Amino acid sequence: MKRPGGFALLLLVVALLGACISPPWLLYAEGAPRTSASSVKRLSDGTRGQGRRFAVAFQEVDRWVEQKAFPGAVLAVGQHGRLIALKAFGRMDYTGHAPSMRRDELFDLASLTKVIATTSAAAILYDRKQLDLDAPVIQYLPEFAGVEGHDQIRVRHLLTHSSGLNSRQVIWKQATDRAGVLKRVFALTLEWPPGTRAQYRDYNMIVMGENISRITGEPLDQFVAENVFRPLGMKHTRYNPPAKWIFRTAPTEMDNTLRHQLMWGIVHDENAYLMGGVSGHAGLFSTAKDLSAIAQMWLNGGTYKGHRILSEATMHLFMQRQASPSGTTRALGWDTPGDHGFPGKLAAPTAIIHTGFTGTSIYIDPQRDAFIILLTNRVHPTRANELINQARQAIHTAILSILDHD
Repeated sequence: MKRPGGFALLLLVVALLGACISPPWLLYAEGAPRTSASSVKRLSDGTRGQGRRFAVAFQEVDRWVEQKAFPGAVLAVGQHGRLIALKAFGRMDYTGHAPSMRRDELFDLASLTKVIATTSAAAILYDRKQLDLDAPVIQYLPEFAGVEGHDQIRVRHLLTHSSGLNSRQVIWKQATDRAGVLKRVFALTLEWPPGTRAQYRDYNMIVMGENISRITGEPLDQFVAENVFRPLGMKHTRYNPPAKWIFRTAPTEMDNTLRHQLMWGIVHDENAYLMGGVSGHAGLFSTAKDLSAIAQMWLNGGTYKGHRILSEATMHLFMQRQASPSGTTRALGWDTPGDHGFPGKLAAPTAIIHTGFTGTSIYIDPQRDAFIILLTNRVHPTRANELINQARQAIHTAILSILDHD
């Protein structure tokens, strides 16, 4: 479907002014990679015939669109250095006038930011010997000191969500800007001794993002753009996407609490929004095609398109499930499949995974030499819709079954 033309300038002005319009388009009528880095430099297009090969999986996605788990989705599947599926489903919202999803649709990644941006940056700094995983966080962020127990929090604890930082605080309700968010995060008390228990929380990666900026001397968004996205050719991955991209960006939630507008081309996460759209835990926008490149980089052993992003040793270190805290499924930055994880029962135990609150997910499987990227806007128009939990398992199970039996 052709995107809007005559009213484009007017719509951009309205969007920039933060007009409360819903929906927007109604304004116009084993752990080691099996493929070596040297044999795969970039993904080749193997999507011809995808409709036949992945018919069952595509029907599964369509089924969840029909059940209104999400208005639309884009799915990418890669294996053995080839992009073997790239397909869009549904529409951008539930109105009859909404444009169809496009394969190059831009999505608010939410917490995929933690692995695509922050974890990648941390791994690069570790590779360069600028980041010590077992150093106290206050070694890099002196202002993080002053609260009892903060001196015991190591960088590793942030990446494994085992810092013990109090999870009961709703920071965005207490702050009005970036400085206010950081002040309150840095003042969080501990609920338990660092390293003794894992609990997934945004605050760990907010601190980690600031850690990275302090080490590099540049904003997180600038560092990852120069050291991750540009070398990988991820031209449509960035924080704070420009207004001209809005017509290919999936809308998220109608926010009636903080922003009082439809979140469309603006970061959905409240803390990231107050931080100017750039944080270690959320804020990144991207496409399924772009994310396929970084997924392939992890399968390649740290290289892609002739660029070495990570050493193989560092890549393996960050992909390994940690030995502590006891029973954790966390790797460094990444998660790994558990008994009831979103990739379903066919997931490989050595896979690295992550989800985003807006309805996004990434699954990277060295055992199968494959990846699955599913991007949806399930929070549109409201986060109360939680069918995504069932949809993810069903869709990943269908895809993995096909990969195992072809």
